[in-house]
Amino acid sequence: MMRVLVPVRLRRAVRGWFDSRYISVADHRQDIKDALWEVQTLRREVVTLQQEVRQLTSRTGDAQRLSKETADALDHVLQNEVLVWQAIDGLKERS
Repeated sequence: MMRVLVPVRLRRAVRGWFDSRYISVADHRQDIKDALWEVQTLRREVVTLQQEVRQLTSRTGDAQRLSKETADALDHVLQNEVLVWQAIDGLKERS
């Protein structure tokens, strides 16, 4: 490696330029800590969301069963209503 004499003003200017272009080690460490904290926070949120999805999935079966039972019950109610109106119409015709 060869050394070259560089004037102090030029050396300061180049160092200033490099310092302004690159992040310091301390800043880099802090950025890594912040990123790690965000990753851990996101990991906790993902775990929470996975638990919620599992709960909703278990409720899906119940919701489907209840909707089918409700549809069957409503079908019976409508059939009975038709029978009632047919009976009413039959009584009107007799009178």
